[in-house]
Amino acid sequence: MKISGWFVAALWLGAVSGCTSQTVKMIQPETGATAECSGSSYGLGPLFSESVADSCARVYQNRGYVALERLTPEQRAALEKRGLLPKD
Repeated sequence: MKISGWFVAALWLGAVSGCTSQTVKMIQPETGATAECSGSSYGLGPLFSESVADSCARVYQNRGYVALERLTPEQRAALEKRGLLPKD
């Protein structure tokens, strides 16, 4: 069975042209304020979308925000007790 060059090229273009995105949800543990950093791109741009989201997250980290998945158990418990932990 011979695979056509056009078929291989079409598969490659389909794989390369997909959309990528990254989202980081942030929270300020003391106030419960939230922020969301996201980036998306098409094709060969996963590094671009990751860079945009990471840059945004660093700005918020400098303001005392923490990524939701990086909350300490104590921070999570305090936010839950005050009803400030966002629902997913």
